[in-house]
Amino acid sequence: MNARALGAAGLGALALAAGPVAAHTGERGFVMLLPTGLYILGGALAVALSFAVIALVPSRAFLALVRFRRLIGALGSRPPLWPSALGLLLLGALVYAGFAGTRDPLENPLPTFVWSLWWVGFTCVVALLGDLWTVVSPWRALYRLATVLPGLGAWRERPPLAYPARFGSWPAVIAYFAFAWLELIYPAPFDPAILAGVCAGYALATLAGMLVFGGETWLANAEAFSVFFRVVGWLSPFAVEPGAGLSVGIPCRGLIAAGTLGAGTPAFVLLALASVSFDGLALTFWWLDLIGENPLEYPGRTSLVGINTLGLAGTWLTLAAVYATAVRTGGAIAGGARPQAFGRYVVAIVPIAFAYHFAHYLPFFLVDAQHALRALSDPYALGWNLLGLRDWHVTASFLARHDTVHAIWNLQVAAIVLGHAAAVCVAHAIALREHAQPRAALASQVPMTVLMVGYTVFGLWLLSTPVVG
Repeated sequence: MNARALGAAGLGALALAAGPVAAHTGERGFVMLLPTGLYILGGALAVALSFAVIALVPSRAFLALVRFRRLIGALGSRPPLWPSALGLLLLGALVYAGFAGTRDPLENPLPTFVWSLWWVGFTCVVALLGDLWTVVSPWRALYRLATVLPGLGAWRERPPLAYPARFGSWPAVIAYFAFAWLELIYPAPFDPAILAGVCAGYALATLAGMLVFGGETWLANAEAFSVFFRVVGWLSPFAVEPGAGLSVGIPCRGLIAAGTLGAGTPAFVLLALASVSFDGLALTFWWLDLIGENPLEYPGRTSLVGINTLGLAGTWLTLAAVYATAVRTGGAIAGGARPQAFGRYVVAIVPIAFAYHFAHYLPFFLVDAQHALRALSDPYALGWNLLGLRDWHVTASFLARHDTVHAIWNLQVAAIVLGHAAAVCVAHAIALREHAQPRAALASQVPMTVLMVGYTVFGLWLLSTPVVG
């Protein structure tokens, strides 16, 4: 047997001996077989045409579409405490599982619950039904519990410190950046013990802020996830206002009613979009080539912590600069923008950020939600079967079939295109309130529409381009 034959035999043996490869997004190989160029072109045209369509709708009729209609009369001023208490119990049980349970991130319920059921699934529920986090978050119950404990009860009697107006939502921005860094850049975000420590530390930091500045004040301004879910809740067609009742309108009506956002909140919204965009970008061949890494020899997260931290921050700052340029240019075309325009138009970014959140995490959610439910059946590896799903066979085979991958890809494309089209409509409604003349309002939105069409192309490219892992 000659050397060439020996080499071929050796390669064949290695191929037969190789184990399965765990892909980051197993459907990407099939996506590349689809006419993605036509999808990207069609998505861009759909967003551009949505601007042309709303330009033909009379301004009064357009604004009439976004009015709420009351469904139920006056409600109480505050949600009940018991859902928050249940949330606190769940948080405590999951954190304990993180410390005391198995270190296998797919068998321990904490990582899959946090990153799949809560961060992906619950966010979608909030976008559909409104800000349920206000009702079920553990923070109000934690604050109530702390103020009745010996030694901390005095905090209940003392007046809280005045929250500095200049702080705005910047504490929430800092906390959200740290959360995004943990998820996207830190080498072991799925390690149960590390994640449990982060959850416990964040709960203590939140409690400290509530004790110093008052519970409701801290949650409204500085707690990252209260700010995040409040913003996502603006997408819902439903609105619940204390003393006013339950109302319904078109989706995204809450964005138009949000008004000028406080200090730091525009940066928060832009960071939410930038973080999920960088998550898709960081594993592309283009990014790895840019930072001097061989895509075929991916070095892993540990060696890329520094450069990817700069990449996340750079993506955020670049998006903010492009957005500010679009707002400023649109104002100049329309005869001048008001100083608060930057804080008003940024709410139009929210549908885009949610669309990317849904599209980017969808394949991951479909698999890891199964692991989460299975792990919740036996959270402490004691042989329990609380949900009857302990022996459920988790399947990911649908990510290796052309028909199901095609369906997932269509959902992802539809989400991104609809998100950008909704953003165009929201921006137009805000422009009609900013400018007295409908023609000026329409002209002011040309740069913003160009930005949204460009980001549509970018988002669909992220979903279809080759990635490592």
